[in-house]
Amino acid sequence: MKIALIYFSQTGNTRRIGEAMAQVFREAGHVTRIVSLKKATPEDAITSDLIGIGTPCFSSQAPTPIKAFLHNLPILDKKPAFVFATSGGAPGRVLYDLTRLLQNKGANVIGGFLARGECHHPAPCLHGRMPDRPNADDFAQAQRFATAVIEHVSAGRSGSVVESRSDAFQPRGGFYDLVALISTDSFLRLMLPEPKADLTRCTQCEWCVHECPMHNITLQPYPVLGDRCIRCYRCLTGCPQQAFEANWRLGNLAILAFYNTTFERWFGDLKPGESIY
Repeated sequence: MKIALIYFSQTGNTRRIGEAMAQVFREAGHVTRIVSLKKATPEDAITSDLIGIGTPCFSSQAPTPIKAFLHNLPILDKKPAFVFATSGGAPGRVLYDLTRLLQNKGANVIGGFLARGECHHPAPCLHGRMPDRPNADDFAQAQRFATAVIEHVSAGRSGSVVESRSDAFQPRGGFYDLVALISTDSFLRLMLPEPKADLTRCTQCEWCVHECPMHNITLQPYPVLGDRCIRCYRCLTGCPQQAFEANWRLGNLAILAFYNTTFERWFGDLKPGESIY
C-alpha cells in the first residue's frame, strides 16, 4: 500500500508525530512518504492508497494553510484517510475541521489522533505551555493509533478505528468550539498585535518571505506584512536575526481571557492531573 502523510508544522511537533506514524507504516511493509505542506501537491493525495493529514492547532481550529490545501484537492472517491494534530491547549475543532474538508472531497475518514505539543506562541500567557511535549508516551500512542489504522484498512473494515478520538467526527459543541468559530483570520488580525520588523536587526535575508505560510510578506526593502496575516507569528518566533517584535500589552489579555488555565480545565480536554506548565 502507498501511504502519504501530508503535514503542516512550524516548530516540528506535528512533523515528529507524523514521523512516528510513518515508522509504523514502513515497518509493516508499506511504501510511505511524509510530505511537508510547503512541498505537497494534490498528486500526493491522488496517487496514494491511504492519506494522513496533520496540523498544529491554531485558536482551537485547523489553520488556514492546511484548510486551503484540502479545499483545493480533487474528489478523492472514498479513499481512506485519517487526521492528526498537536495542541498546546484546548484543541476545539481542529480534528473535525480536517475531517469535514476531507469528507467534502469524498474521502473516507476512518479516525483522528491528537497529541500535546509544547506551545511556542509568543504571547506571554501561552509561551511554554505543555513543556517537552510530545514526549515518549505521546509518540507511543501515535504509533498505536497508526497500527490500528493499518489493521483497519488492511482488513477492509467499515466505520472508524476504535482508537480514534470522537471529536474527529463530531464537534464537542463546547466553549472552545465557539472560540474556534469566532476566531476568523480577520478577527485575529483585529485582536492580536501585528508583528513589526526591527530595521536595526533585519538583514533583508528573505527568510520570513519564504517561511510565511500565507506568502504574506514582501521586502520593500524591509519586511512588510500584507492583509492575509493569520497571526501565526512564524516570522517573529523563527527569524534567525530575531528581527520581529510585537506589543503584547493588550493582545496577551485578550488571549488570556479565552485560554486561561481555569477555562482550559473547565471547558478544554485536559486529563485529570495533566499539567499545563
